Amino acid sequence: MNTRVQRSLTLKSMIVFFVITLLFLALFLAIQFSYLLEQRKQDYLNQLSNTVVQIQKPLTDSLLSSDLNETKRLLISLKTSGIMGKAMITVDNVTVMNLSFATPRPIPDWAVTFLSLPVEMTVPLYAYGNVAPHAKPQGYLTLQVDSNRVYRFALNTLALMTTTYLLLVLIIAIAMTWCVSRMIIRPLRKIAIELQTGNNVKSLDVSDYHQDDELGLLTKGYNRQIKKQNSD
Repeated sequence: MNTRVQRSLTLKSMIVFFVITLLFLALFLAIQFSYLLEQRKQDYLNQLSNTVVQIQKPLTDSLLSSDLNETKRLLISLKTSGIMGKAMITVDNVTVMNLSFATPRPIPDWAVTFLSLPVEMTVPLYAYGNVAPHAKPQGYLTLQVDSNRVYRFALNTLALMTTTYLLLVLIIAIAMTWCVSRMIIRPLRKIAIELQTGNNVKSLDVSDYHQDDELGLLTKGYNRQIKKQNSD
């Protein structure tokens, strides 16, 4: 009789464990990646906000005096932040100035949607710092973070996280499979081979380690049945 195992229980357990772990890994990666991405976006916006505070009043003054050269100079000074992608000034829903600081690079449409690009903030420009509830701003300053910078950060972070956790899952899967194989699969395989030999197996033996677990109960029950049959 053929005693060869066609599909190893070790392989089955490893595949099941690996698939389940990958599902939980995907969920964990999605949550952590979303958190890291939102945190980086907020850091960019905070950096832009701190930069705008320095030029907010002079920028409003240049709009009041219709000095577009000064307005442009002040906007260009924001470029030193290193993360600026675009700056726009609108007055009465009309764009009076639109400056682009980043080199345009193609970004896939799915990435634009998935990453919610562009990352931007809009700051009202009040005359003389008047921020009364009913005060009308002189215009609005809209700043956009360089979308390519956000896109590269997302790709690098996702690649690093995926590589790290896949390696960790592989190590854990191999370790768990080795433990399962040594403690469960090998004794079961030994019992299965003994029963498949076709000989009259009078008793089954397991190591002392399995005397008080399910394998021990299985062998004791089998030996009890064989002993009962022989006594009859």
